[in-house]
Order: sequence, then structure tokens, then C-alpha cells
Amino acid sequence: MHDKKRKKLDICVEYKITKKTYNCVECQIELLDLIHTDVVDLNQTKSMCGKNYFVTFIDDYFRYTKVYLIKHKDETFDRCFLHL
Repeated sequence: MHDKKRKKLDICVEYKITKKTYNCVECQIELLDLIHTDVVDLNQTKSMCGKNYFVTFIDDYFRYTKVYLIKHKDETFDRCFLHL
């Protein structure tokens, strides 16, 4: 059992060493200049209303965030254009 733990730790350390850093990005100076978005799978755990994913929209300037539950990934663009 101890060997398995050691192997996992070695893999984690190795991954962190080879991981590349992101380039610095300047923050935006106006509202809605840059919107960060992500679609996340709820890992086969549906919400109470039967949704499988959530999508986030974050304004870079104000850090204003909107989160929407969606049933299918193809609903992402509908949320983007209807609510921003």
C-alpha cells in the first residue's frame, strides 16, 4: 500500500514540474471587452431540475459572473446571446 501512495505522489510532482504556465494577460479597461466562459459537466449528477451541465460567463473588467444550468452543451450559445 505504501508503494502505491509513493507512486501517486511521484506522478503528481512530475505533472506539476512539466506544467506550463499561462502567459500574462492585461486586464480589460471597459465593460464587456473580454468575457471568460466555461462549460462544466456535473459528472453524471443531475441537478434537481434535470440539468447535466453549467455554463459560466465572467466579465474581465468588473468580474461580474453569471452561471446557468443547462441540459445539453449546445444550449451554451443560446445562453450567451440571450443574457449578455
